Amino acid sequence: MPVQPVPIPVHLTADCEQPDISERMDWGDMPQLLIDAMNSIAKCNLDKKAIREIEQQRKVSNG
Repeated sequence: MPVQPVPIPVHLTADCEQPDISERMDWGDMPQLLIDAMNSIAKCNLDKKAIREIEQQRKVSNG
């Protein structure tokens, strides 16, 4: 009997957030922009990791 695959949650496939870049940004604002960008990248990587884990569970379940 085939096992139904677990659907990948929508929040894991949503677009990654990009930090807002103000028109009035100056060089003093750059460190915070970098922090925000790196946090966004880290969150996206966690989403991709979760998707890989779901896919791995599917492979194991379908043996």
